[in-house]
Amino acid sequence: MNEEVFVTRQLDQFESITQALEARGFHYTYPILNQSVIEANKLISEQLQIPIATRIFSYKKLRIVEGKPRSIEQVYIEYEKVRGIEALPLENRSLYRVLREQFGYDIRRNEEEIRIVHASEEEARLLHVAEDAEILMSTGLTYLDSVKPFEYFQIVAIPSFFKFRSVTTV
Repeated sequence: MNEEVFVTRQLDQFESITQALEARGFHYTYPILNQSVIEANKLISEQLQIPIATRIFSYKKLRIVEGKPRSIEQVYIEYEKVRGIEALPLENRSLYRVLREQFGYDIRRNEEEIRIVHASEEEARLLHVAEDAEILMSTGLTYLDSVKPFEYFQIVAIPSFFKFRSVTTV
């Protein structure tokens, strides 16, 4: 496939990256780099608005699209809300689809901050870029309702993997 590999993220609406990949007909795999139940540190507890040391499901995957690594995604969710998720097959699956099918959760809102950062040694190795190369970093929260965050996520990606679009009406 000679077609340029990217997904368009509409900044004014929520769509999972997997949905966007499927809509464009791209082949993808999501190997799991690690997953575990950990205790929330200060950053995670502040983001999820929970006490420090609350049990958290931590999940990290590599997103490979059309045979090339495109992004690394790290997710944190309060474990009590997804008890047993660690036993489910998550490899090569949309996490949001698993959350909907297994737990009845539908993400209703997303807040995201996007910036350019320098790749760490691990990120460079996984994404096949030079160490210290500029990569895109997206951090944010998802919500089931408008009150308390459900998920805290961090995504680092090859900058060309995402195109962002915003529509503003006056």
